[in-house]
This record gives sequence, structure tokens and C-alpha cells, in this order.
Amino acid sequence: MENYQKVAVHGLIKDGDKYLVLHRSPENDFMSDYWDTPGGSVEHGENPIEALKREFLEESGLKVKVGKPLFVYSYLSNPQRHQFQILFECELLEGEVKLNPTEHDKFLWVTLDEMGSLKKIAFLDSYYQSIATNK
Repeated sequence: MENYQKVAVHGLIKDGDKYLVLHRSPENDFMSDYWDTPGGSVEHGENPIEALKREFLEESGLKVKVGKPLFVYSYLSNPQRHQFQILFECELLEGEVKLNPTEHDKFLWVTLDEMGSLKKIAFLDSYYQSIATNK
């Protein structure tokens, strides 16, 4: 099998001192029962910003404006697959959270301290650790 790279994009919305996080559904085949932010894989030839807008709408029902990158996470998910996850700052344009139950079963608006106690997907935990140590 050849080596390859995969790119995923995620978004972080902040409202006051709270951040939107989504709980990965038991029906989700990847990392169920972990907390995450809206996002997912960039399809071949897709613009990452457009991919994030699409993923936000599919996963949360929210329309967002994508801002600056906040964090890049890189790891080998298996010996051939190099995964990049890019976390972007996002601004809510419209909508109310409406989850896709096959992907996420609940959501929370949490403070940074509350985020620290959640069981988070690896890139979100790494991002949290980087900002928690700098506050």
C-alpha cells in the first residue's frame, strides 16, 4: 500500500467565553463517545474553507464564516496514512444547532475550564492543552 495524506478541517465557534463542542454518537464509526468540533475530511479537489462550511451545515445545521487557522495537528493514523487536522476560528452567521444523529448525539457550549474535563478527540485535546498552558 502506498503512503498518502488526508486533510480534515474543523471549526471552533466562541460565544462570549463558551465554545461549541459536539459529542460523537455511539452510531459514529470513528471515535464514538468523544467530544469534537464540527468538521471533517476535505474531499479531493475541494477548497478547505468550502469543506468546513459544508461540514458545519451537515453536522450542526449552522452556517458559518470561516476565519483564520488556529491550530494544526499532524499524526500518523496508520503506517501509510499521514493525517492533518486544521482547526479554524469560525463565526456563526445563522441557524440553531440541529445535529445529525448518526454523527453526533448532543452538544454543549462550554468554557475553557469545562472543556478541559471532557473526553476529547486527540486534535481538540492537543489544542486545549496548547491554550490552557498559555492562559
